[in-house]
Amino acid sequence: MTGKYLARLLNETADLMEVLGEGGFRVSAYRKAARALERYQGELEELMAAGFSSLPGIGKGIAAALEEIVASGSFDYLEELRGQVPPGVNELFAVQGLGPKRVRALWQAGIDSLEELQRAAEEGRLAQMPGFGQKRQRAILEAVRFALANIRRVHLSTGLEAAALLLADLENAGIKAELAGSLRRRLETAGNVDLVALAGPEAVAAALGEHARELRGRIVSGNLEGLPLRVFCASEDDYGSELLRATGSETFVSSLGKIPQTASEAAAFAALGLTPPPPYWREPEHVGLAPPAEPPQREDLRGLIHLHTTYSDGSASLRTMAATAIDAGYEYMVVSDHSQTASYAGGLTAADLERQWAEIDALNAELAPFTILKGIESDILPDGELDYPEEVLARFDVVLGSLHSHFNLSAEEQTERLLRALENPHLTILAHPSGRLLLRRQGVEADWHRVFDRAAELGRVVEINANPWRLDLDWRLALEYRDRLLFSIGPDAHSPEGYEDVRYGLWMAQKAGIDRERLVNTWPLEKWREK
Repeated sequence: MTGKYLARLLNETADLMEVLGEGGFRVSAYRKAARALERYQGELEELMAAGFSSLPGIGKGIAAALEEIVASGSFDYLEELRGQVPPGVNELFAVQGLGPKRVRALWQAGIDSLEELQRAAEEGRLAQMPGFGQKRQRAILEAVRFALANIRRVHLSTGLEAAALLLADLENAGIKAELAGSLRRRLETAGNVDLVALAGPEAVAAALGEHARELRGRIVSGNLEGLPLRVFCASEDDYGSELLRATGSETFVSSLGKIPQTASEAAAFAALGLTPPPPYWREPEHVGLAPPAEPPQREDLRGLIHLHTTYSDGSASLRTMAATAIDAGYEYMVVSDHSQTASYAGGLTAADLERQWAEIDALNAELAPFTILKGIESDILPDGELDYPEEVLARFDVVLGSLHSHFNLSAEEQTERLLRALENPHLTILAHPSGRLLLRRQGVEADWHRVFDRAAELGRVVEINANPWRLDLDWRLALEYRDRLLFSIGPDAHSPEGYEDVRYGLWMAQKAGIDRERLVNTWPLEKWREK
């Protein structure tokens, strides 16, 4: 549990209060407390020991609520609010550009689901409502279509957590089972959990209990907290061929021809005269392509690149982030707190930079040979400039440039914005290039071939952001440029636990066919000193 997590709960509480018609002091108090937690730069344990009300902006009532959350893991008042808002209305928050006031207006107008919102926009009814208009109606229609296409899907991380629970149930029942489908192939999002089990449908259904809903032939279907489940039941004789088919993709499996019945997947590929490709190399884009000879592995990574501390919006100190990196076996890390324009995320002023650099120098002397490189995640401004004057940018070891605003610029404007950023001699890494948030926000539109052609010419590094809510650059584009660009894997960690997200970035790099020598996390520290 982190301060950022508690802040999200308080903001959700304030949102639902507004949707239900409550405003004024109480809503403002929740939002003020949430901002205080977001800005808090110490450790959560220290704040809990001192009492939440010791933090300016948090009153005694909300402090008591926070203590309840920490003690019980739940927040009764928030659950009560959730129960008063229909699920369809809650889903309206998934539409980019809709805040609580507009969600309330839509609900009062009888629009209580994404489907009804889409119909209202398509029929022109939305534009007639106060505060909307034609331009907003067009933007909402595009956003609701995106939300509808993704609302029933989950992030890869969520899907894997659900699959682990189901596999544990089967294992506890003595049933051999494996992950299949898009989760086994490590797609960014999943619409269902697919498993293959060495057992009959009745035994599988009994092991899964309430999660199993229907038996149809050798397939057990069900549901886990809204996520559809399919278990393909196999015998000793065809377990391997069933696993191959259930893993997919359909295009990949079709390209193989008739699949022989075999006990192991390796035997099925051998019977076809093929070397088994890794599951991540079985998308339609991979048909006819050889997987990388030396795909990057966790042990190849020498450095952590892209992480935040309490200097901006991270939840742990610089020392804690460094100590965790050392314990994980890394040789160096690139700290990259937010730049000054990102005031909403505690962006660093010139004075903040001086304080951070002094602490980095002291820690480097103490922790050697481990090294902290002085980096920054600089906002790319609307005109393509980076967010500090030339003399400040020149003092960083590594500069990451990111899009955090002005997502509504045209494709041509975004292209020129990105190209101008690439031309800046101080830019090292183009971070989460499209700015997408999976299942929540589409990335910006740009002429990516122009952008990445120029990045390749200039020797700029392009990040595969490993946060499972981003996974940006899209692996499909990275696949196109796997032999031309340099790449970094950035966990975008805001806490020590965030380092674990590196695995998602590795999976995307593997899907993109990136060889380890094109991954700058594998570089020794000396090479960064030279760049």
